[in-house]
This record gives sequence, C-alpha cells and structure tokens, in this order.
Amino acid sequence: MGKPSIIKQVLNEFEKQIRFGESKHEAKREERERCEVTGETWNPARVEGIFSFSTYREYVKEALEFANWARTEKGCKDLEQARAYVSEYLQSHIDKGYSAWTVKKEAAALAKLYHCRTTDFKVELPARHREEIERSRGYKDHDREFSKERNRDIIIFSKATGLRRRELERVSSRDIFRGPDGRLYVHVSNGKGGRERDVHVLQKYEREVERIVREREGRDRLFDRVPIRMDVHSYRREYARERYREVEREISRERKLFDRVEDLVRSRLTRLYPDRFREIGERQLTRELTRADGLYHRSDGREFDRLALWEVSNDLGHNRIDVVARHYLD
Repeated sequence: MGKPSIIKQVLNEFEKQIRFGESKHEAKREERERCEVTGETWNPARVEGIFSFSTYREYVKEALEFANWARTEKGCKDLEQARAYVSEYLQSHIDKGYSAWTVKKEAAALAKLYHCRTTDFKVELPARHREEIERSRGYKDHDREFSKERNRDIIIFSKATGLRRRELERVSSRDIFRGPDGRLYVHVSNGKGGRERDVHVLQKYEREVERIVREREGRDRLFDRVPIRMDVHSYRREYARERYREVEREISRERKLFDRVEDLVRSRLTRLYPDRFREIGERQLTRELTRADGLYHRSDGREFDRLALWEVSNDLGHNRIDVVARHYLD
C-alpha cells in the first residue's frame, strides 16, 4: 500500500489527537505534574490532544487549507516536506492583510498538527487588539429576528449566570442550589474542556432565577431550546461586567481587614474556592494574583483588580484573567 496523500495525513494526525469526552482540566493537571517531575517549564495553555469538537473542526479546516497550498504551490507530497513552508505560508497571509485573529488561529492549528509551539515557526504574529473585535458588540441584522419578549426568561437566566450556549441547553432545575454562604449558584457538570464549576448567580437576578426554576420544577431541561438567533455571548459579556462589579465591591470591603494583598488573596480563595486553590497551587496562584500590586494593566491604560478578574474568570469557565480583561470588560 502506498503512502497516504498529504490530505489523508492531516486527517490521520488530527484523528489521533481526539480526546472528546475527556477532561482537559484533568489533562492539564497531569501535564503539570509531569513537568514538575522532569523539571520542564509548565505552560498552562498547552496540553496534548483536542478536547472540543468545534476546535477539532476549525483546526482540521485550517490544516487542510495549508496542506492544499503546500501541495499545489510547493509540490509537497507529505507533511514532513510541508513543514519547511509553514513560515512562508503564515507570512504571506500577514502580508495580504489577514486579521490577527485569523493568522493566530492558523498558526495554532499548524502548531497542533506538528506538535510544536507557534513560536517555533519563527514568524512574528500580529498583535490582536480589542477595538478590532466585532462579535456581540452593537446592533446586528439578526437582532431584528429575535423576540426578546417571547424569550424573556432565557434572556434573564443568561444575564444572571453567563452560561455558554451549550451549558444553557443542558441546565436543569436540579443544577441550581444555595451555597453555605447563602448565595445562589448554578452547577455546570460538563463545561468547556469537560471542566466542572459552580457559577455565582448575580444577586440582583436571584429572585427571577428562583421563579424560573420553580415554574419548571422536575423538568430535565430548564429550556426546551436556545434560539439560534439569541446572542448568548453578549449576555455573557453583560454578566462578566456585572459580576466584576459585585466582586470588586466585596474585595473593597474586605481589603480593610488585611495589611497585605497576599493575605487578602489567601483568605478569600481559601474560603470561597478551596478546591481550585489547592488544585492550581497556593504559591503559584497567590504570586499570579498579587504581582504588580494586584492590578492587571490593559493596553488601553485601564486597570483591573487581578483577584476580581480571577473570580469572574472562574465563573465564566476560563482559565486566564487576561481573557476576561481583554474580551469581556468595556
């Protein structure tokens, strides 16, 4: 049997990396432990395998476009030959004015294909800027086709919890509970990357959420469907802004009780997020949240409290505070 085509090689390589249904969060923990044993530097953003079908679909698409280009323009018959032309491919797209988001996605897909880092391609990838983001900002044509009145309850619930579309589709009345602190929470058993989390319900929406749950008691799903025209991400952004203000107010009140920001961070995380605090590591997390006087400085000059960003990030199901600061907070 002859060697498979370069297209088939791409498909085979990504198929070997499929880890659907597994916990990306658990895989990162295992990778961190491996790095501690070997003495390697742990990169929390990097883990072997692909855990999301949407990521798999996007990466395969980008890699196939590169493979077709390498075969047509460079005469490559296999991935090993094509590897030498990755830098030229990415640079050509930068020169043609492709957006920073597109080029970085292409680079990420090819890095996954070749089991390397995007920096290994020796191409200076363009910086991404907040002002270039268009998703869920401003009025869009499809907003006219979505009835906010008919979908009032799911909009309220989305604003109150900031859940992703797939999480909204799966949530049931059994997932809403009161915590020991008296706050209302939503338990997400299988979020992005297979990760579990408990999400704070915004305090101003607690009564409405309890009403929605009460009216749907015993149902497998709170909502029969999430309308395709519903801009779920805009409500996630609104939740992030409101939740940040909530946490910031709480931290401001507690700050008076501590002389050092390190003590405030340890006290709050030990009390509110004991499992995550132990899991990530007390020293690492405390160091990350207290550097630069506990402030995150965004490129436009705005400053955000690192601890508040981390708590909002945890509610949204993200792992990095910069994602929240750059993409959710105006």
